[in-house]
Amino acid sequence: MSPFSRRASVAFAAALCAVAPIAAQQRRAITFEDFASAKIVSDPQLSPDGQWLLYAVRATDLTANKRTTRTWLAPVSGGAARQFPDDKTMASEARWSPDGKTVAFTSGGQLWIAPPSGESARQLTKLTGGASGPVWAPSGDHIAFASAVYPDCRDEACNAAKDKAKSESKVKAHIADALLFRHWNAYDDGTRSHLFVVSPDGGDLHDVIPGAKYDVPPGPFGGSEAYAWDPSGKNLAFTAKDQGGKNAWTTDLNVYTVHVTGATPRLMTGDNQGADQNPVISPDGRMMFFASQKRAGFEADKWRLMGAEFGGMSPRELLPAWDRNADGYVVAPDGKTLLVMAGDMGRDRYFRVTLDAKGTASAPQPVITEHNNTQLSIAQNSTVAWIRESASAPAEVWMGTLDASGVSNQHAFTHENDALLAQFTLPPLEDYSFTGANNVKVHGWVMKPPQFEAGKKFPVLLLIHGGPQGAWLDSWSTRWNYQMFATGGYGLVIINPTGSTGYGQKLTDGVSKDWGGKVYVDLMNGLNAALTANPWMDSTRMAAAGGSYGGYMVNWIAGHTNRFKALVSHAGPFNLENMYAATEELWFPEWEYGGPFWDATAMATQYRKFSPHLYAKNFKTPTLVINGELDYRVPYTEGLSMFTTLQRQGIDSRLVVFPDEGHWILKPQNSQLWYKEFHNWLGTHLDLKPRM
Repeated sequence: MSPFSRRASVAFAAALCAVAPIAAQQRRAITFEDFASAKIVSDPQLSPDGQWLLYAVRATDLTANKRTTRTWLAPVSGGAARQFPDDKTMASEARWSPDGKTVAFTSGGQLWIAPPSGESARQLTKLTGGASGPVWAPSGDHIAFASAVYPDCRDEACNAAKDKAKSESKVKAHIADALLFRHWNAYDDGTRSHLFVVSPDGGDLHDVIPGAKYDVPPGPFGGSEAYAWDPSGKNLAFTAKDQGGKNAWTTDLNVYTVHVTGATPRLMTGDNQGADQNPVISPDGRMMFFASQKRAGFEADKWRLMGAEFGGMSPRELLPAWDRNADGYVVAPDGKTLLVMAGDMGRDRYFRVTLDAKGTASAPQPVITEHNNTQLSIAQNSTVAWIRESASAPAEVWMGTLDASGVSNQHAFTHENDALLAQFTLPPLEDYSFTGANNVKVHGWVMKPPQFEAGKKFPVLLLIHGGPQGAWLDSWSTRWNYQMFATGGYGLVIINPTGSTGYGQKLTDGVSKDWGGKVYVDLMNGLNAALTANPWMDSTRMAAAGGSYGGYMVNWIAGHTNRFKALVSHAGPFNLENMYAATEELWFPEWEYGGPFWDATAMATQYRKFSPHLYAKNFKTPTLVINGELDYRVPYTEGLSMFTTLQRQGIDSRLVVFPDEGHWILKPQNSQLWYKEFHNWLGTHLDLKPRM
């Protein structure tokens, strides 16, 4: 059964049969089951000599309600891939040793190694806190990784005993003496992620930051990009947030260095009160590169690419004139070339930056630009592998060669989804631009429904992204997927309004302290421009949907216009005063609203101006409200309040709460229900049958 209700399914099927030309019936609209069966390719890792590629493939078992990841090994020159290390092991995070003779990987939550053949795999760790994020020392004699520990424990026996006692206790109370006592979707359980090292023979296993009260990598989403070795294999640079009781209201991450033996870490970036993170050390050990935000407390400030002498620091911004974020960066084998990933006009692209003898950086040159590109790996022979996806195709590995012209011979290497996608009509994104608030040029896309036929009218769905400092990308999302919305028979309007990233820091800054202002104008102007340029769009049958800040904007729309027939608010802030004290990352509302709600200026100019609940008397539009109970970023009580307000006023509304999900709905069957409820709601309130 597709993700729609029976009523919506019948209407959708009738619409499809009515408009699909005979020649197009060889392809069909995608269903949730199709969507779930797509493979998600990630984490390409070239062998040092560029002859072999390791990559991960995630598959979804909808019946079992789980996703599994396996690693594959393929010759770059061509030929069949095989599962690594064998066809029974679910391996991930595979990393080549510097000599290419050994691969470290994780399986069953522990660290393993094996030769490329996969034979004689050996388990290196049996830690209570597990092991993740292996990174080889360039010397080949150690592997760094992360494991959860109780900071006051000094050995594994202590960690195991504490974990056992906690699991056996009948009392499950959460007790807190300070913020952050919970984060995103989990309460603080007393453990911290620590940086460990182990030798390839399993010896010399130890915590290099024993007793530290902070996490490496920083939670909740950090990975192995947070730490790096120097060429000697004697020192590690890492990212941490060690601000004690201020952790909830400061963004001050820092870069540290520590000797592999576990000496006292050295703070390297203490002069900057903004965030500093993700060190990368040049092959000669002279330079360290990292990303830095200048403004303290602002999580969406420009990520500046910094360079510094590894031993002495004195960091400097390498690209001060470049108005883009350094979202990722890889140093080429020559040590003088960097490939920098940056969001740019709705796509993640790679730019080449070269350093002269004095360390001065050239202007960034775009080298990988089509669609959306991430997770780049480079070999000694300048072979490059990365992940490319688009709005019409899930992620696959692409390859090319870094040369004087840029990255030449770009081509798809994996084809995990080709046969699947050949069955469906998957409309592409169509770029457009318009004039937004304050006469600023704003970018967006339109996507036709798969049932499109010239001369017919189709309902419209406006999608609003979260953040608010974020962006819709030309990508295949596994959560808010464009094709899964369009398949219901809707034309999509997808706008990156004020606050969006990838269009310059001024546009990003424009949403702060103006949540219901310029963004709302941009969205309405962008919708009007799309309707004018696309007469097939039916302005009498429109809906809007958004999550997180997008959910906030849906709640705001509910109080400011009746032009939509239906709304969908996912994890949307409703009462800004209430949310301030219920959320966990306090730096966010304090920057966005100018302070806490007891600040008189912030209260008058923000909380009592831009809170959707203040306009509840204007609500009239039928609204679907969706939340996860484990969402501590936007607590699900915001959704309960929105739904209660709608119901009390007799407005058609529906509440869907997932007790086992957080800010994002991730479990396969929960995702299936999410789309079913979404399409059922729109199918009920928008006539799916195309009109002349």
